Amino acid sequence: MRNLKILLAIKLRGALHAPGRRGKKASLGRKILMGFLFLYVVGVMMALFGAMTAGLVSSLEPLGLSWMALAVGAFSSAALCFILTVFSMQSQIFQAKDGDLLLSLPVTPLQIAASRLLSLLVLEYAYNALVMIPTVGVYCYLVRPGLSFYPMLLVLLLALPLLPLSLAGAVGYLLAQVGRLLGRGKNIIMLVLTAAAFLAYLYFCMNLNSYITLLIQRGEELSHVFRKAMPPFYHFAIALEQGSLSSFLQAVLWGVLPAGVFLWLVQKGFLDLRSTSGVKAVYRKKPLRVSRPWMAVCRKEGARLLSMPTYLFNCGIGALLMVAMAAMVTWKGTDALQAMGAVPQIRELIAPVLMAAMCFCAATTCTTSPSISLEGDRLWVLRSSPLSPRDVFLGKLAVNMILLLPAVAISVIILAFSAGLSPLDLVLLFLLPSLLGLLIALFGLYANLLWPRLDYTSENAVVKQSASVMAASFGGMGAILTLGLCYWFLARKVMSYHIYCFCALALLAFGCILLWRLLLTKGAKEYEQL
Repeated sequence: MRNLKILLAIKLRGALHAPGRRGKKASLGRKILMGFLFLYVVGVMMALFGAMTAGLVSSLEPLGLSWMALAVGAFSSAALCFILTVFSMQSQIFQAKDGDLLLSLPVTPLQIAASRLLSLLVLEYAYNALVMIPTVGVYCYLVRPGLSFYPMLLVLLLALPLLPLSLAGAVGYLLAQVGRLLGRGKNIIMLVLTAAAFLAYLYFCMNLNSYITLLIQRGEELSHVFRKAMPPFYHFAIALEQGSLSSFLQAVLWGVLPAGVFLWLVQKGFLDLRSTSGVKAVYRKKPLRVSRPWMAVCRKEGARLLSMPTYLFNCGIGALLMVAMAAMVTWKGTDALQAMGAVPQIRELIAPVLMAAMCFCAATTCTTSPSISLEGDRLWVLRSSPLSPRDVFLGKLAVNMILLLPAVAISVIILAFSAGLSPLDLVLLFLLPSLLGLLIALFGLYANLLWPRLDYTSENAVVKQSASVMAASFGGMGAILTLGLCYWFLARKVMSYHIYCFCALALLAFGCILLWRLLLTKGAKEYEQL
């Protein structure tokens, strides 16, 4: 038990502190900014779930189906926990960088696996609170449940995240087994699954209002669906609504039993997965290609990007989202665009709205923000190679633009046949998001030089939790908000949309030049000191 506590404390401390360069502490201003942004995002999401619960309770309570609001909240919480955990399971448990080191210590595989699962469970409790606090709060305010509601609620909230944790772990275990058999083929499978899951989630979010309307209109029929197809969430809600002891025990068992089975499975298979090698690529002698130094870095960085589904998905999500948005406009929005085009005042807003959407997608495509940190303990290989900092920076920037530019071009081509834009609008629709993407890539690379995280144990921690990734993400959003607000409140009164776009292009180009010069001077010094 003592070893388990130590392992869990080390894991949680590493996740919370997210150290970067040793001895370099974050400034007070940065801590305040990060805290404010965190509270803002949490507040928006909690308000969203609270509003959804209020609408469901007010509509379903007259029908005697107010429990369905709790069932929907529990299902939403479990789905969120599963989505945010499933792709972290492999790197956290089966493929962690410190796995071999831990196995050499006087700790058992069960203790290692349990500490990793408990650290993921702590995160799932945080995700669960994000959904269930507004859901339960609004429900209690509107329904006024009895006293037995609250002790049952406490136990059920502790058991609720266990089911998605077990399901995510089972999927991660299967993917680890498949990866051991397929070798490099596992990355293709992970990429396809990640893209499919994201597109399905995007489709669900876009149709959320229609689902809620259907739930309100056909609540009696859908209540039977919850009871038969989703028994954990049905019993969760019935136990709280009616104080049913039978439903309470069943809801707890739905969480505890799968977690126990999965922990036993991991304890049995952890050592085999860590010690058994997978399929190895057969080396064949062939002539080596000679290329420029920055191209060699580009190929190396591109290979890493394709070999890490989490890296590609988190940092390249904007490119996929951009193409999906353009396809969605063509598929479902053509009639709406034609109707809006008939009104001159609204027709003038079509191009700016599409521009804002594409710029947002471009700003979320930034592979450079974790690229230095991902070198990790292999940074010395890059440093000892005959590569100047300029070559390294160019290679990492090239990967970002190779991912972004085709997505922008494809999206513009799709919109050219469906949105009815002028040739000048299409040219600006290509140039402005591309230049904004370059600016964010430069900023992300410089931020990673300032706040590197080289002593990580999981790549997911770098890609999802590092300061440079957050700085690039919020920096891109800030740039879009600044450009959008300046146009809407100031520029559109004194100049046309096209003139403003050319001014924005000049401003972004100037910013790119300044950041590139900063990278070659101060950034190069930071790189040499790593």
